[in-house]
Amino acid sequence: VGAARRGGMLGMVPDGILGAFRSRPGVDELLIGRKRGLMRIASEEGATVFACWFFGTSDVLSVVKDPFGILEAVSRKTRVAVMAYYGRWGLPVPRRVALTAAVHAVRASKVESPTAEQVEELHAAVYGGLERVYKEQRGYAGYPDRTLVVR
Repeated sequence: VGAARRGGMLGMVPDGILGAFRSRPGVDELLIGRKRGLMRIASEEGATVFACWFFGTSDVLSVVKDPFGILEAVSRKTRVAVMAYYGRWGLPVPRRVALTAAVHAVRASKVESPTAEQVEELHAAVYGGLERVYKEQRGYAGYPDRTLVVR
């Protein structure tokens, strides 16, 4: 047994609180906007990015949305999700939904100070590849008619 390998793994939800509040059953949407910080860091580190989509997650629970968007505004301002949700029987009990993962991996070239074009190229490779894998796998996951929208 050799020395333990140093390094690590980081998991994050790129659309964060906004994605949670805009989530709708039956709709697969990833709301990234102009965020590129994760891609810049991946380029600087030469990291492998595993972009994943979990089919069925938008069907497990429904988020209660207030008509004025107050909870969303407070959540985004404080960076803490203040929300209510419901599932089976109108309770906070998840609906029984099969969850299936689609994964696309991209190894970023290590660049000390990546340009905006290099960051955008990595972003397109990661999320464009995820959309391709999504289309290939959606039928197997039981969602043949859905489309992943990355905004």
